[in-house]
Amino acid sequence: MSEFGIEEEFLLVDRHSLLPARSKSSLQEIEDEVRPSRGAACAEWLPGQIEFATPVLTTAEEAFESLHSFRRGLSAAAQARGLLAVGLGTAPQIPAAPPGVSDGSRYREFAQLAPAIAADQYVNGMHVHVDIPDREAGLRAVNGLRRWIPVLTALSANSPLWRGADSGFASWRSIHYRRWVVFGIPPHFHDLDDYDAQIDAALRSDVVLDEATLGWLVRLSPKHRTVEVRTSDVQLDTATTVTLALLTRALADVAMDDTGPEAVPANLLNIAHWQAARFGLTGLLMDPDTQTSAPAAEVVRKVFHRARPALMRSQDMGRVHRGLRRLLSQGTGSEEQRRVAERQGVGGLLEHAAHRLTDSSQDQFEQPADSSRGVSDPP
Repeated sequence: MSEFGIEEEFLLVDRHSLLPARSKSSLQEIEDEVRPSRGAACAEWLPGQIEFATPVLTTAEEAFESLHSFRRGLSAAAQARGLLAVGLGTAPQIPAAPPGVSDGSRYREFAQLAPAIAADQYVNGMHVHVDIPDREAGLRAVNGLRRWIPVLTALSANSPLWRGADSGFASWRSIHYRRWVVFGIPPHFHDLDDYDAQIDAALRSDVVLDEATLGWLVRLSPKHRTVEVRTSDVQLDTATTVTLALLTRALADVAMDDTGPEAVPANLLNIAHWQAARFGLTGLLMDPDTQTSAPAAEVVRKVFHRARPALMRSQDMGRVHRGLRRLLSQGTGSEEQRRVAERQGVGGLLEHAAHRLTDSSQDQFEQPADSSRGVSDPP
């Protein structure tokens, strides 16, 4: 099985104002205090955001421990300063006045390019990197993963609230990101020459600053020898993050072994992505085989079947199966947020999310003695 890595972006919120934190001194103190021994933490786009990137991972257990250890440290450091650390795909409330971007020339470049977009970029994602042996295998992974991006979006939906109200979307973060220069599900690439030619053509535009500006939801990483999947919202709890990461790794591994996946048109996949962002798992999703809408549970069954050979090799089938069953039966983070916000308002939701950040429950994560037996498809 391929090695992999996970990046998570978290929000720090003032406990009293319920707005993203803005004190640069407190944020710097937190960043210094939670600096991990392995992996890396840094300030994200806007004040009140912090990102953690795991070290290179091999097993599910390594992933859980790395992510959960950082979350515990972040939570403690935030609470000591009157802040709440939460795993929410969007900030439920944002300040009326635009904040300044975090330090760094790249953030300033983007703020100058698109001021109104940059001003409210209070969105937090979860990216998965999967190691590739070479760029040819990486391109097979990109082409094979394209069709499954909408269902990964639906499974990870965790951003229904925006500006103090329900956006109507399960993943408002996904819609928010569509405003950038290059976004969405990339085209099917014929070969590496085609991939490189399309990147070169984009770079000739004066609004595409560099290859990293290409915000495709699946791409070859410009910095690492990985395929990078960027479609998921950050998750409320560690176990769900790892479930999604293991599923993503398995899909990438299966795709690298497939020399000729059918090319689903990018326009249909981007429609399906919008549909997934709107409804999450509560409505219909596009079946990539028939290219028609089907109940979400049926499409989840298909993605599980697709990933199954790689999940069996890594002995992660039982873990991912239980994680998918839980999402289908209990709902995504978006549904959980809505239930809590309806009862307790934004303040109650933030307190709930702060507790969920360090939730140590990992029942669906503990592997039985033989995970290859008795695993039926998700309902």
